Amino acid sequence: MATLRSIRILMIRRRLLLMCLAAIIGLFLIKRFMMDKEPHHKTTKKKGLYNLMEETPNMSKHVKDCTIEYANEHKLQQDHPCLLDIIRRQYLNKPSPADVPLYLDYPNIKDQSAGQVTAVLRLLRNLTKGFFIESGAADGESFSNSLFLERDMNWTGLLIEPEPKSYGDLAKRNRKSWTLQNCLSLEKYPTEVSFEKTEITGKIIGNKVSQSELSAGKLANVQCLPLYSILLAHGQTWVDFFSLDVEGHELQVLKTIPWHKVNITVVAVEWEHVEEGYYAIVDYMKEQGYVNFGRIATPYARDVVFIKDFLDDLRYDYIDYDE
Repeated sequence: MATLRSIRILMIRRRLLLMCLAAIIGLFLIKRFMMDKEPHHKTTKKKGLYNLMEETPNMSKHVKDCTIEYANEHKLQQDHPCLLDIIRRQYLNKPSPADVPLYLDYPNIKDQSAGQVTAVLRLLRNLTKGFFIESGAADGESFSNSLFLERDMNWTGLLIEPEPKSYGDLAKRNRKSWTLQNCLSLEKYPTEVSFEKTEITGKIIGNKVSQSELSAGKLANVQCLPLYSILLAHGQTWVDFFSLDVEGHELQVLKTIPWHKVNITVVAVEWEHVEEGYYAIVDYMKEQGYVNFGRIATPYARDVVFIKDFLDDLRYDYIDYDE
């Protein structure tokens, strides 16, 4: 009888031990499940840095006279610390404070774009607090592809406009985005060029010109900077929307971008004045991993819209082994 009692007690203890162990495991699994349900804090935030600097071999980090003249003359590569420092010190202009109202000529017009903003918001599912680049920002209001995003969707970004009169008007708008009175370089290094001073349709003409040619009043010498350099200087290489309108030099600008170092989701490119033609842009962007969403054609715009192909690495060529 004593032996049977001992066996029963031992079995009861084992049963209790197993039940406790099962309860502990159950609580652990429930905790893990709840943790998986919680939003993860990614190490690379959407608004943070993305694959920034890839050191160029034999790149000199120390430049005795770090000036834009030196950067132009020596064709400093896009991620050179000297060039980035120059952009931060000389060319990046801070946004207007949030409490300062916008100064608009037509404040009641909700969207000044010619359809680009509608396309972007559909593709990005009405994303709020996004980041844009608008090259060819003009006066910051007329035909703006970013004003609605900034004002109504709480986006911010970079407004790039080299034409002197247009940039002067842009600076008065009190936009909540960074601004630069520069052109985007057509090379993978900084250059100074001559720029035709025509509002809305101003464009790069050629190399820097002499003072006598400037005195005629039709041209201005403008500093061009690589887009990638501007992004590095700003500390932002994740871009939700890039609007590119540089009156015929769009494909050249696109070819300066190291696409493996940046993440740009939607790109709108004006193609009407590109010498190589529409299909040259489409073919190039396809090579960079973008899908052609389609063309926007209005009396005021001839843009083609691309979206980054996020499924490209998941596709494979199907082989039917039964044939």
